[in-house]
Amino acid sequence: MKFLRKMFGGQRKEESAQSTSSDSTEKEVQGVLILTRQPVGDSFKLLEQITTLQRSKGYSISLDCISKAATTEKLDDEAFLHEKIRKEFAKLGGEDLIARTKIFPCQASSGNSGIYCIIFNRP
Repeated sequence: MKFLRKMFGGQRKEESAQSTSSDSTEKEVQGVLILTRQPVGDSFKLLEQITTLQRSKGYSISLDCISKAATTEKLDDEAFLHEKIRKEFAKLGGEDLIARTKIFPCQASSGNSGIYCIIFNRP
């Protein structure tokens, strides 16, 4: 996404210059799926908070990171969630797509709740 390139482009170049070949096992965020019970007012701000959190955990953000946001009442339906991830992130593909996905809860001060899924690169 173009806005991610603007946000992280300069930082990514600095990281590349500092990294060595031994860093090739570093996890990289390739996709973010945000699912909430009610529409999110500012999904860009939420995505920015999520990517900042992932960076603070030591993960890099792919310049081609795919982000999707949707509303659903099926947050507890694992089959629905897996289907949604496979559909929305098919181009990241592979049979290990679900295994590379980590799911986290999120809660807004407005009371809106949901989850966000982080899809990592292959090791």
